[in-house]
Amino acid sequence: MGTEADVTPEDLELLGDKDQDMDGGDDETTGNAKVDDTDADGDKLNDADDLDVPGSELDDDNEDIGEEDEENNYYSQSDNGDKD
Repeated sequence: MGTEADVTPEDLELLGDKDQDMDGGDDETTGNAKVDDTDADGDKLNDADDLDVPGSELDDDNEDIGEEDEENNYYSQSDNGDKD
């Protein structure tokens, strides 16, 4: 039989992780962080598969086998006149 000073399982849960200082800082909030993949309405985020990019379909065969060279595609090249 214990005393009222004994720590209950509920107390341990409320105390939180014993390896954190529980001061409300970033270490508590980022530990359980997840990437948000929904918008404000709860709909899945658009991954831009439906964008109309001129010339993007020209190398679909190469993309399928993992040999895409996107930096040489027309839509990936600079239009600033630089030669990089």
